[in-house]
Amino acid sequence: MKKATSDYRANLLVVDDHPDNLRILSTILSQEGYKVRKAISGEIALDTVKVETPDLILLDIKMPKIDGYTICSILKQSHKTCDIPVIFLSALDTAADRVKGFEVGGVDYITKPFETEDVLARIKHQLTIVRQRQELYQHNQALIQEIQYRKQIESKLELLLTTINLVSQAPNLHHALEAVLREVCQMINWDYGEAWIANSNRTDLQLEQAYYNFSDQALQRFHQASLEYSFPYGFKLIGRVWATKKPEWLEDISQVSEDVFSRVKLVQDTGLKTVFALPITLEGKVLVIMCFFQRLPLPYNRELVELVNAVALELSGFIGRKQTEQALKQANKELVRLANLDGLTEIANRRCFDESLAREWLRLKREQSYLTLLLGDIDYFKFYNDYYGHQAGDECLRRVAQAMAQTCKRPADLVARYGGEEFAILLPHTDLDGAIHITGQVQQGIAKIAIPHEYSDVSNHVTLSIGLVSMIPINDTSPDVIITAADQALYKAKAQGRNTYCVYISTK
Repeated sequence: MKKATSDYRANLLVVDDHPDNLRILSTILSQEGYKVRKAISGEIALDTVKVETPDLILLDIKMPKIDGYTICSILKQSHKTCDIPVIFLSALDTAADRVKGFEVGGVDYITKPFETEDVLARIKHQLTIVRQRQELYQHNQALIQEIQYRKQIESKLELLLTTINLVSQAPNLHHALEAVLREVCQMINWDYGEAWIANSNRTDLQLEQAYYNFSDQALQRFHQASLEYSFPYGFKLIGRVWATKKPEWLEDISQVSEDVFSRVKLVQDTGLKTVFALPITLEGKVLVIMCFFQRLPLPYNRELVELVNAVALELSGFIGRKQTEQALKQANKELVRLANLDGLTEIANRRCFDESLAREWLRLKREQSYLTLLLGDIDYFKFYNDYYGHQAGDECLRRVAQAMAQTCKRPADLVARYGGEEFAILLPHTDLDGAIHITGQVQQGIAKIAIPHEYSDVSNHVTLSIGLVSMIPINDTSPDVIITAADQALYKAKAQGRNTYCVYISTK
């Protein structure tokens, strides 16, 4: 039965103009579990690579027509093949030959006759490098996605915070709707927003408020014409959303009939394409229908609808007079907390740490009291990630963070993720003795959770190196002073063998 490609250790291409050499090397490598393809000339080798890209190439140098150096050069000139590791396997054994092999892009050079163990070891080494490079690329891509996700979260938080504040300050529903339509249109970059409210008898929806660029004559005409419309329950787009209580999205209004959307001619004259409408409800009753228009045809965007729906929920609370001033303050506090939270470890993030440090530095400068900073770094964390994988690495960071958080009991104490595998503990009103005591508790906490780490040079479990500093802030100094001092102490703790702590001693 033929093995699938995934069943092999790797896909190798062996290039040699001597059939006996090809046969011997192919047999050795196949017995080691590799998928081996053979090429008896440079031309065949290049064609073979085009059919299926190998993980590694073993390449002879002296061949007719195209020698190994030329083949390697050709491969390195193409973005599709430039990353394939090439190991030269040749009887040429002068220093000049080896140097040329590396100059044209080879990653290794083995002279014939070769030792089987030597060849296998070098192949394994190069394939390990390839795998690590791929893992690093995947990790970087994941980081990029995380950054993009966090930026989206920050934008959503900004919109929600702004909307909450504007709505809470609005004197009436009219001003609240105006503020929401303006902020949403500007945030999502749409051209026109409108709000429809039921009349006193709740028989029809009528246009209550709109936001658009008032210098845009086409949008102004569209707004004036829309004031003449009203929509009964279940009638056309606005009435349907009223009836179903669900958002509705039309990607290109010009392609729908008057039965679906009654203002088709108006939007065509204005150049509007996409529309989505969503209800604002309270206790099951629709209070307002918000509708947004864009001049570009856009496919359904779930995240955008969810974002605007979140805004709609805030407006719903204002309309129902359900939110008190205290509830609004609590919502603001929660949003700020989320913005200051590290998503992975669920402790304070770097932004929160920087703000807290700046605040405490000024406060304790006025009070002339001690401020302590502990800066900790997980020992040999890169080895941990490489051996156990990044998912295990993330879990390790979470457990270490929670263990550190449990050592700080006072409300003003702060445990934060400083960056990567680095953590910081900020302790106001804490002198050196107190700092050393907390450091001992942190190390005990890390030892207690006993996370295995077979690739650490100092322990069989995850450990922490800590630099600590305790000082009284003085005039004409910034918080950078205490960070630099803690960093120097951490560096010294690592130099002393790790899994320890070091106190910063000023040389002044």
